[in-house]
This record gives sequence, C-alpha cells and structure tokens, in this order.
Amino acid sequence: MTLKSLIARLDQNFDTPGHTALAEATTKLAAQLRELLNTPPGGPHIHPWRETGALHDSIECQSEANEAAVGSTSEVALYQEHGTAAVPPRPSFGPLAATEGHPIAQSIGQAVAEALTTAIGAR
Repeated sequence: MTLKSLIARLDQNFDTPGHTALAEATTKLAAQLRELLNTPPGGPHIHPWRETGALHDSIECQSEANEAAVGSTSEVALYQEHGTAAVPPRPSFGPLAATEGHPIAQSIGQAVAEALTTAIGAR
C-alpha cells in the first residue's frame, strides 16, 4: 500500500466512526443526565429541581464532526449547578462529566483505532 492510497482510505473511512462514537456517547450522556434529574411531577420531591420536570426536559445534546455538547436550555441548570446566594450548589453536570469523560474518550479512541486498523489492513 502506498502512502497516497492509505491517505485516500483514511479520508474515506476515518471521520464516520469517530463521529458515530461521539454522537452515541453524547446521546448516552444526555440520557444519564436526564435520569439524574428525573422525578415525575407529583412524585416525592426530596430534590427541589425535580418538582416540575422542566430541568429534565431542558437537557439537549448535539454533535457535529469532532465536537459535541450536552447542556440545558434552562438557566435553572446554572443556578442548581453552581448555586446562588440563597441556594447551595447541587451539581449534576460536573460530576457526571467527571465520571463519564474517560470512558467516553476511550470509546471514541477505540472506534478511531478500529477505523485506522481497517484502513491500513484493507487492501
């Protein structure tokens, strides 16, 4: 295999596996975050941010190329995560990202490594 043909294979096959793994990880992370914030309205509310389900419903995710984001469209998420003068911090985003960051990076790296192996090994 020439360097030129390897580059051509990488151009054809490299982006998709990494992006697919990133998109899957982003979707999974958003689902985990929603689960942390999930209590049906009318249920037991030992966590005040769960009272209406609005914070749960505000969690969104997106991924494009080599970038992804999981977040909330609600400013309440900011107040819960960092606290205010009257409300202590009740973080959920930060701890989940800290717990899941390494496994997500590993899954994306594995997908990219498999794509590279396939590109190099395919003739």
